[in-house]
Amino acid sequence: MPTIKDIAKLAGVTFVSVSRALNNEPGVSEETRRKILDIAKQINYVPNLAAKRLVDRSSNGVGLIWPKREEPFFYRTCNQIQEEASSRGYTVMVSMAEREEALRSFREYFINRAVCWLDRRKTPEYIAAKQQFNGTILEVGGREGWNQENAHWLDIDRKGAVKLAMSHLFELGHTHIAFLGGHSDKWLGYTESLVELGLEFRPELNVMTLVGNPDMSLKVRDFMRHFHEYGATAIVVDSEGLLREFVKAAYAEGVRIPEQLSLVVYDDLPETQSLLPVAITTVGPDIVELARTIIDLITDEADAAEEGHFFRKVLTTELRVRESTRSTG
Repeated sequence: MPTIKDIAKLAGVTFVSVSRALNNEPGVSEETRRKILDIAKQINYVPNLAAKRLVDRSSNGVGLIWPKREEPFFYRTCNQIQEEASSRGYTVMVSMAEREEALRSFREYFINRAVCWLDRRKTPEYIAAKQQFNGTILEVGGREGWNQENAHWLDIDRKGAVKLAMSHLFELGHTHIAFLGGHSDKWLGYTESLVELGLEFRPELNVMTLVGNPDMSLKVRDFMRHFHEYGATAIVVDSEGLLREFVKAAYAEGVRIPEQLSLVVYDDLPETQSLLPVAITTVGPDIVELARTIIDLITDEADAAEEGHFFRKVLTTELRVRESTRSTG
């Protein structure tokens, strides 16, 4: 008996495209839809009603591939995505397994929409699993550039966020601004801002480390001991995890925020605000808006995208000015 896969092979399209065409759903061009229907008629395709019921039952499922990281950002964002999906009648299945294993699990449970947080580079196994996944994938974040295949992509403007922070500090009169973090889009935002604002690049103001690195505590503590000598009056910290180390060193060295050093942190979280007696100026995505955008894209725009077209969206970030930054005057 002919199957949907037979039609897909003859038409040279994906399983998902055939399913959409046969069920009169959006996401395929009219030309492709007619081609699929003609082939189905020619080979006497008869719908498998039992399978159709399973697919229909899965239509409200979203698979979420999430990193094994304990940072508050990931905890809160995961919860917010589930709340946003639930408010619209969708059920979320969260997997922290390897990406290819998670996609296989989603297929077994007839989940045909998947959101994958890109916290590491692609692997051949993941690329193969994407090709075999009979559904829609939305990849979020990552540093690989717009070269995704078989998936839509939501980027977060991390570089632009740090540029907002740098412009804010520059407007307050700060010209010797330090950066604490890794070689990432955020650091690129910092270095590009130096050029755009006409500021000098000074290696001693670049405290390059990541959470969990063996040198993290030593580098942060060393900077806090000598920032006066470097002339630094402000700093941008690229994560809540590094902020904790920064605060620990600030207390140990008796550094006052913002009297001696203005501070901007990437990510606006309640956990961030509890670390200092002053409210902290932040940049980054709004978690509620991020979750809303992810569910919008995976349930609406992804379904409406034309066959073979994978979109790229960029989520803008916000600057929230609080007490941890002040004018040099």
